[in-house]
This record gives sequence, structure tokens and C-alpha cells, in this order.
Amino acid sequence: MGCCGKTKNIVKGLSGVAIEKLTRLKIASYEFTNDRIRTCHKCDEQTWLTKIEYLTWLFDNGIKILRNWSQLETLPKLSKKEQRKNCGLYCRICKCFIPGKARIDNEKCPLDKWEGV
Repeated sequence: MGCCGKTKNIVKGLSGVAIEKLTRLKIASYEFTNDRIRTCHKCDEQTWLTKIEYLTWLFDNGIKILRNWSQLETLPKLSKKEQRKNCGLYCRICKCFIPGKARIDNEKCPLDKWEGV
């Protein structure tokens, strides 16, 4: 489920976000990327984390992550935080960075909320 464990998808999604921020060019984007992100904004399972908060969660769950790399939704949820400055939008269930994951056409929402988007 999700992009977890698929290194190629992770790199493609994150590099697309980085290139867009640097150049304002839409690279490695899917036609429904913005619709998917808007859907996630409304979801109860979204959270806004700083890079340090996300890295702390990764560190705290390091061994579990290595054992469940392709099924991160089985691990404890990310903490619920409201939107703040200098934070990124993450899925509490699959632990993915939403703007990156939403760019990959064959990715799925763990709650199937992207169907028809």
C-alpha cells in the first residue's frame, strides 16, 4: 500500500517537489496531483510536521521501519499537528509526504479517498 518501500516512487515524488519549489516548473507531476493534495487537506488522518518532528518519529521507530518497510501503515501513527509555518503535509497512516506521493499516478490513498480524483 502507498509508496512506502518503493524507492523509485519516493525519489520521483520528492525530486518533483524540490524542482518545482526551485524553478516553479511543473516536473514529474500527475494531472490530479493538486486534487489529491486538496483531498488530503480535508482528511482527519493528515498532519503537519516539521522535518525535525518527522525525523524524530523515524528515529524513534527505526527498527520497526526496517522490519516493515513496505507496510508502514502497520506502525504507530504520526502525531496529529495542525498546519503551522515551515511544516510539511504528511499522512498519519502511510507516513508519506503528501505533496510527493500525490505526484505519482499509480499511488493510492490508504483510505481510498483518491478514487475518482
